[in-house]
Amino acid sequence: MRLFTGNHPMYRNVPLILAIGLLAFITSNPASARKSHREEDPRAISSATCFDPSDARDIPLWRGRAPGAMGDDACRDIPFVREYVPADGETAGQPAILIIPGGGYDHLTDAREQEPVAQHFADAYHVKAFVLYYRLVQDNGTYRYPVPMWDGRRALNLLRHDAGRLGIDPERIGLFGFSAGGHLASTLALHPGSDFGMPSHDAIDELNARPYFLGLGYPVISMLPSQYASPNSLKHLLNGYSGGELDRLEHELSSQDHVTSATPPVFLFESMDDQRISAQNSVMFANALQAAGVQADVHLFRHGEHGAGLAEGIPEEEAWPDMFGHWLAARGFIGTAAQPDDTRHHRRHEDR
Repeated sequence: MRLFTGNHPMYRNVPLILAIGLLAFITSNPASARKSHREEDPRAISSATCFDPSDARDIPLWRGRAPGAMGDDACRDIPFVREYVPADGETAGQPAILIIPGGGYDHLTDAREQEPVAQHFADAYHVKAFVLYYRLVQDNGTYRYPVPMWDGRRALNLLRHDAGRLGIDPERIGLFGFSAGGHLASTLALHPGSDFGMPSHDAIDELNARPYFLGLGYPVISMLPSQYASPNSLKHLLNGYSGGELDRLEHELSSQDHVTSATPPVFLFESMDDQRISAQNSVMFANALQAAGVQADVHLFRHGEHGAGLAEGIPEEEAWPDMFGHWLAARGFIGTAAQPDDTRHHRRHEDR
C-alpha cells in the first residue's frame, strides 16, 4: 500500500490513521456542503447517453431485451458500452478499460467522466476504452438494485467474450469507476463470482467477471448510513427496500467490508475537500485494502472537485491521470512506451 496526500515528498507514506483524523475534520458535515459550481442539471437527459444503433461505437449488452427491461427506450431501457480507440490507431490485443460514470444511480452527473476520460485513456495509454451506460433507477424504483450490477457484470463479460472481435486482450481488461460508478465498480470487483440474482443467462454470462485492476475516482464505497453512505446513492439504489432486507443489502453493498486478499490491485484518488461525497469513503476503503494486503496506490489530494473527471486546471488533483498511467505501466498493463508524457503536466504549471 502506498498512500499519497498531495504531490510533495513530505506527504508520502503518511500513516492512514493521520489521514482519517484530517479527513474527519474537513468532511464532518458533507450533507450541508455546497454543490460544485460546475454541476449540471441532474435531470437533464443528453442524447449522448442514449443507445444509437447507427453508431458503430455503441455495443448493446444483450442482443434482445436486457433482463428486467421495461421497454425499448434507447435512453432508458437499453444498456450498452461505447467504444473509444487511440487516435494513433489500433493494434491487435490491446488492453481495455471499462469506465463507469457516476451520478447517484438515478442519472449520469457529468459528461466529463465519460467521453473526455475515455478518449484520454485511449490516446495516452494506447488502450481501448469503453464507457458503460447502465440502466438508471427511475422514480418508481424501476432499475433499482440489482439491475445496475447486472449491466456492469455483463459489460465486463461481454468485453472478454468478444475480445477477438474487438481487438482487445481478454486477460487485460481493467475497470475504472467515478463516484456512484465507483461504487458499482468496486461491487463488481469484490464479488466477481456473483450474478446478483440475474434471472437469465447465456454463454457470455458464464465467464469470469474479475477485472485486471480496479480504478476509483472520488468513489462512493459505503451503503451504511452510520459509515458515510452517500444519501442519494443509497436512496436510489435501494429504492423500496425496507426492514431486514434493507439492512442486509446496506451491509452487503458496503465495499469496505468485503475486501479480501483476492481483491485486484487498486488505484484510487480523492480530494480531502470533496464537497459531494465524504472522503471518509476512500479512507475506509484504503484501510481495508491495507489490512488485506492488497496492492494499491491511494492518492488523497488536499484540493479537488467532485465530478471533475480528468480534473484539468484543478491544482494537485489534475496530476492523477499521469499517476494512473505510470501505475498501469508499472503493473505491466500497458507498455512503457504508452506511459503519459510527464512534461505535459509540468508545462501546464509553467504556463500559469
